[in-house]
Amino acid sequence: MADRVQQVVDLPPCNRHIATHDANGKSVYAQSPPQQYIPVENFGGMARSYSVASVPAKMANDEDLKAYKSNDAVTSWAQPSIVTPNGANLLVVDLAPGGVSSMHQTVSIDYSICVIGEIEHELDSGEVVLLKPGDHIVQRGTNHRWRNASKTKPARFVAVTVACEPFEIAGKMLEEVHVS
Repeated sequence: MADRVQQVVDLPPCNRHIATHDANGKSVYAQSPPQQYIPVENFGGMARSYSVASVPAKMANDEDLKAYKSNDAVTSWAQPSIVTPNGANLLVVDLAPGGVSSMHQTVSIDYSICVIGEIEHELDSGEVVLLKPGDHIVQRGTNHRWRNASKTKPARFVAVTVACEPFEIAGKMLEEVHVS
């Protein structure tokens, strides 16, 4: 498993607060592991803020919370995957100045919102949109890359990835692909 760090770029920390219930049914904040980023060379890094193994989520008896706080469950905070099969993830992605991801495609529908800086979202068709804070992408299994538009300032986006059923695109079934 990749080394994890508290920070990959010079941005304020992103704090996670998980609300749940105590034994008396009162709403309380659960303790959770610190936000940990998986560094990605020439890009920045990604932190999994939360994950559930299914949609709808199974939250009875804190099943989801226990799995997330573990070190080895498929939905663990420590897992590096962008998509959890049959589930959903909340990800924080920090981009280094000038950072560029590989072209990639996942078996998911993703909702990605630019929160800091300006970020280019490029499709394999060559089309590019520039996202500013508040702008967002609804990504439906598309081949894409992320690029920080600034060479001097970091950027951040937050994404929710929800697994989808594979479907046919131009005669090929959708599958996860990462191209250098």
